[in-house]
Amino acid sequence: MSTGIQPTANRSTHFLFDHKVFTVDGCRFILSKTNDEPVMCMKLGKLDVEVPIEKICTEFGIQPKSFDGQLLTMAAKGLRYVREIRPGDTIPNELIDGTASWRVDERHYNVAKGRLTVQLVTWLTGGETVVSSPEQLEQVVEDPGTKVRVHEAFRMIANRLSLAGDPEEEIGLHIDKLAKELSYVEALRERALALHKVRQGLETAHRIYKAERMVKEEIVRMQTLSLPPIADLESRFAQVDAQTGEILAMLRKFDQNISYIREMRDDLHQSLLPWDEVLDGWLTVTVEKSPELEALMKRTYHFLAKRYSQATQWRLATRPAPK
Repeated sequence: MSTGIQPTANRSTHFLFDHKVFTVDGCRFILSKTNDEPVMCMKLGKLDVEVPIEKICTEFGIQPKSFDGQLLTMAAKGLRYVREIRPGDTIPNELIDGTASWRVDERHYNVAKGRLTVQLVTWLTGGETVVSSPEQLEQVVEDPGTKVRVHEAFRMIANRLSLAGDPEEEIGLHIDKLAKELSYVEALRERALALHKVRQGLETAHRIYKAERMVKEEIVRMQTLSLPPIADLESRFAQVDAQTGEILAMLRKFDQNISYIREMRDDLHQSLLPWDEVLDGWLTVTVEKSPELEALMKRTYHFLAKRYSQATQWRLATRPAPK
């Protein structure tokens, strides 16, 4: 998300409000820390004020169907993709054209392209193999015979799909676009795997604090609460891998599968975003008895208890994945 108004900014791409309330110091939109509802925050004197987005139109006399009213609706939706929105920010791409509003590294694209390359090669043998390990992918992609097999796969798939024009070139472009879309899934997979650092840290902390009953009980509670959401994420990645594991089916229903990948990308991103509250702490902390570790465990306990209580776990388990 960029801050500030760009020279070509307009209301179709930016949060450009008219009402003066949106110029108040500290004005921004976030999810409330108390109930996760979208709110507008601002400063009134020395006070930090939160107003639910759904009540802003009534409170400040804004017509719901006006430009400001429509932008407020867009802001509430946008908080599914970014942690904060300020007046003048760009509208998340997910709400404009379906692309992602965040970036991935080249290595994520390489992993996605490698995985598709593996599928192309193994498809020639009459089977499908889903490979996600970067090490395995690199070994296969670097094999001297891989490019020859990929070219042959392009030719055979183009023939199967009865493509006109330069069918092999079109297949290549489709594979490249699939790799770009799947690169976001690979970036999210990498982030999700980092959650195991939380689990490992809690296991180590359990041993360190084994003589302190109350602390140990809280650690056990955190271990219990953290398991279902992490398992849920793993099952969703498995679902994506299964859905995108048949290369011919992917290419035959290309547009539908691009839409599916984007839906799952957004679903996974929204599931991972809250973990930013504690994950980086576990990635950097030294797991030894210390005030720093105890403060991190306290934050983690509150985070897990708030988001993944028994009722929340039930909602998580029954939440449908994109079809």
